[in-house]
Amino acid sequence: MPSLLIVGGLTIDRFPDGTRAPGGSVLHAGLAAAAEGAELTILTVAGDEPEAVAGLARLRGFGSVRRQRSPSTTTYRHEEVDGRRVLVYEAASGTIEVDEIPELPAFDVVLVAPIANELPAGSISRIRDAAAAPLTVLLVQGWLRQLEVGMPAVPMRLDELSAARWEEFGGADAIVVSTEDFAGEPADPFAQAAGLRSHVGPHPILVLTLATDGYLLDDPAADRVVASVPRRIVEGVPAVGAGDTFGATLAIHLAQGNTPVAAAQAATERVIAVLESRR
Repeated sequence: MPSLLIVGGLTIDRFPDGTRAPGGSVLHAGLAAAAEGAELTILTVAGDEPEAVAGLARLRGFGSVRRQRSPSTTTYRHEEVDGRRVLVYEAASGTIEVDEIPELPAFDVVLVAPIANELPAGSISRIRDAAAAPLTVLLVQGWLRQLEVGMPAVPMRLDELSAARWEEFGGADAIVVSTEDFAGEPADPFAQAAGLRSHVGPHPILVLTLATDGYLLDDPAADRVVASVPRRIVEGVPAVGAGDTFGATLAIHLAQGNTPVAAAQAATERVIAVLESRR
């Protein structure tokens, strides 16, 4: 199985019933990678709160963890407004100082998956160089949020990101983003995918996930955008981490040499399996 480096922040998630639990891209993506049998290393940032300590312990159960300490862990309060998930940004972590990463082995693929402001500009190329990875997959939701402590996270418009950020995205091999991460854009997913393509340029594979409606896949090597709607839909369970699960599985299957279509199908099946396990 391929070796995978996941880079992103751990979170503490607060739910409407008052419970608190570790979460974040590294945890959900790590669980998916472990289920796929990948050789896994995680680079993250977290504080010493009980939930963060529990999350780190869980991560160490299925891979090597390189943690940078922070005075606090990124914390999101999960709410639901008119049937739509709203994240309230309650606490911020420090940044992942990629220039301070100790020597890394070579990896087959890197998944860069920020959940707030933990990865500064220039991080993607420095991580890719440090890991000597031939493939880089991005989960870009953490870069598409306007964040202010105590306020709901607000999706950014594509034109609010800097040209330098888009140039950095354009050097990746694949980008996964949810239609929920768009703001001020056309509601049509095909138009959203076209807008994303116009910003990142011709190189990356783009996957726009559509919750229970499936995904759009824009592979530059193909002559059309592929729309996929799953035959099995899992409803009535929390979908937290579905995008992270999809991204990690996609990265692993691309690293195995599978076609983008086959990799996206495998990622969909993994997400369905995770959601079914929550029933």
